[in-house]
Amino acid sequence: MYQQYTTMETALTLQLDFTIPTDHEARLISRFVDSIPAEVLLEETSHTGRPAFHPAMLLKMCLFAYSRSAYSGRKIERMNEESIPMKWLTGDTPVSYKTINTFRSSE
Repeated sequence: MYQQYTTMETALTLQLDFTIPTDHEARLISRFVDSIPAEVLLEETSHTGRPAFHPAMLLKMCLFAYSRSAYSGRKIERMNEESIPMKWLTGDTPVSYKTINTFRSSE
């Protein structure tokens, strides 16, 4: 039998409902990207393998990060982990810096 083991972590209640003010910059970016016609953003993708991230979500991420002077893929990835408005834009979807950089360099 083992002794009780804890990592000295406290139990925190997490609020998973990410809300931001109605006049926040993230909402403006979201409305702007949502107004772009789908045929402009979407292209034919492969029907095999893992489904791709939606280009509108990645564009929202990049525009919001650029508005906050974050230009590297790793900084954008970190912002997605730490920033509530960015989490709101992505639906709290984890995206790696490689995916962000591939999206930014694609046609």
